[in-house]
Amino acid sequence: MPHEARPGPEAAVGYVVGEVRTDAFAFVTTPDMAPPRLEYVCLRGVQEAGAEGAPRAIDILAQVSSLSVNSRLLSPSMSFAEVEAILRRLGASPPVVLGEAKVLGYLDPETRSVRLPRGAAMPGAVVERAPDAMLRAFFGKGVSSGLHIGSLINRPGVEVLMDPNGLRRHMAVIAQTGAGKSYTVGVLLEQLLQLGGTVLVFDPNSDYVLMGRTPEKQPTPFAERVQVYRVPNEQKNRIADAEIGRVEHLSVRFSGLDVDELCDLAGITEKATNIRYAVRTAVERLAGSDYSPEDLRAELEQIAGLSGLPPEGRAEAGFDVERFLGGEAELDREAELPESDDPDDWFGDPAERARQRADARQQARQAGAGANGGRRAARPPGDDAIAGAAKAIKYIDFLSALGIWGFEDVPLAALLRPMRLSAVDLSGVDRKIADFLVTKIVSEVWKTATRDGLARPVFLVLEEAHNFVPAGKDEGRAGWWLKRVASEGRKFGIFLVLVTQRPYRVHQDTLSQCGSQIIMRLTNPEDQNAVRRASESISESLLADLPGLNVGEAVVLGPTVRVPVMVRVRRRESDEGGSDIDLVEALTQARAELGVERFAGRAEAERAARGRQPWREEI
Repeated sequence: MPHEARPGPEAAVGYVVGEVRTDAFAFVTTPDMAPPRLEYVCLRGVQEAGAEGAPRAIDILAQVSSLSVNSRLLSPSMSFAEVEAILRRLGASPPVVLGEAKVLGYLDPETRSVRLPRGAAMPGAVVERAPDAMLRAFFGKGVSSGLHIGSLINRPGVEVLMDPNGLRRHMAVIAQTGAGKSYTVGVLLEQLLQLGGTVLVFDPNSDYVLMGRTPEKQPTPFAERVQVYRVPNEQKNRIADAEIGRVEHLSVRFSGLDVDELCDLAGITEKATNIRYAVRTAVERLAGSDYSPEDLRAELEQIAGLSGLPPEGRAEAGFDVERFLGGEAELDREAELPESDDPDDWFGDPAERARQRADARQQARQAGAGANGGRRAARPPGDDAIAGAAKAIKYIDFLSALGIWGFEDVPLAALLRPMRLSAVDLSGVDRKIADFLVTKIVSEVWKTATRDGLARPVFLVLEEAHNFVPAGKDEGRAGWWLKRVASEGRKFGIFLVLVTQRPYRVHQDTLSQCGSQIIMRLTNPEDQNAVRRASESISESLLADLPGLNVGEAVVLGPTVRVPVMVRVRRRESDEGGSDIDLVEALTQARAELGVERFAGRAEAERAARGRQPWREEI
């Protein structure tokens, strides 16, 4: 049955019916006019009290939250035969299409802010499809240099610009695996970099190492401002250095570690007091030199060699400044031997021999100081240090095996350059080492910011945030520093972007400090509850929408936008390092390789049956 031509404005999609509230309304429409769910509609000329009480007409923006279709003739209580009889007699049952819309507010012309209306529309009011111009003004946030994250889900022609000032309250990007989380963060990083941001990314999965090239393997417009730092490790990198281009290896100066850092990294617990004391003693004896893990191990071996000797025996063994600086005990023995074969020289003046021996000690002391970097003298080790030295050696052996040690420290000045994106690739790195590196870099940035001040804002982007700022009491040193940045960093120009697929495993105080969120598909009830607790601006209806989002669709909340908005994330300029492999292609290749192996195996079997040698057949 054809529908009658719809009356009213060209953009009309229905009429308000039933009870009308200030935050929601229902409208009746037809199948051919019905706007899809999540589409934007508006009500024109709704009466609202002005600033001085005088009424004024406002245009209210709303979003379709649900659609339902029913029939007045066909009731759910009817049997199959009854429905069939009605349809035979009438041919069809006219459908009644009812829509529900949630009021988003109106744009105040004076303050350019979004306000919720205090008045409600009248039943019978025309419901129109919101024009693109109205949506651009509503969702553009009034910024000319915003972060272009994407477009409205149902309006690809309406771009959504996020206000960079909204990042002053930090941001969280939350989505389950496969929803497009890393891709979205890549878009955000591209925008931040091109707006002038200094961005430091901690990347446990090599998701952002390809930001200097396009998917077509060409340099991106910002390739010269992207630098990848890699941590040497035994595992083979999933993406080779040659594919990335600009790669530097990250090193840490071993002698720059304090004793607590060293012990924590080596796995020496607080309860192992003797072992920690032995390490502290060895470090104190090496102070002043640029020592390596091997030097520290040698020092511990020397301390452990005094086990079983009484204090006076340790002094007799030469465990004093001279022995540590130049092996003076050996020189003592040489000084006591004659320099000639004349027996009379063996019994010279004792005072002269003592003077010569003192000179030899002094020369050894000077030579040892030069060879050992001028390290300072220290007292002989105590019993606790000697008792723990031998056990400490195995922990230092673990540190020696790590490839991160060098004689240059973290290049902080390079990391803080203007308009620079530095990606620290932590893929394949032991979790304890990754925690240490995050701690090291974040603490250095923090100390620079609080001591000297930062010349420009710095954005710290933390992938897999649940591993570095975990909920509960099992946090590492990185968690302590990151919580401090979350609570106080904005005062000093340090801003966090936390990225996670498990928000319920992130420390809730830290997550709640993220005033803005980009939330993508999320189906786990625990994760949804964590988002509900942490976010001030998410509603139950938005939470209910999260499981229904498609890949690449997101809800943006917080001060970066005027009101919560659903977007389709824009296309990235850079290549994606964290994309999934093509299983179909990989399996096809595996079958092809198996076919080659079978062919080679049959050829070999035929040669063996003929009794010929392969080299003769080649000839």
